[in-house]
Amino acid sequence: YTCQEPVLDFCYLPSVCGSCKALFRRFFFNASSHQCEEFIYGGCGGNRNNFETKGECFKAC
Repeated sequence: YTCQEPVLDFCYLPSVCGSCKALFRRFFFNASSHQCEEFIYGGCGGNRNNFETKGECFKAC
């Protein structure tokens, strides 16, 4: 038996670029690779699997 904190549901959401046309470098948790990976965020919309730094991504997910 191991005691681990559950991964939050939003960590399993896909990366979403959003509906605007900005070019923000962001990170999302890739549930397949179990890694935080970079993507380009447009600045509007999206979901909670969107972090300003890789460190924030790993801390949350």
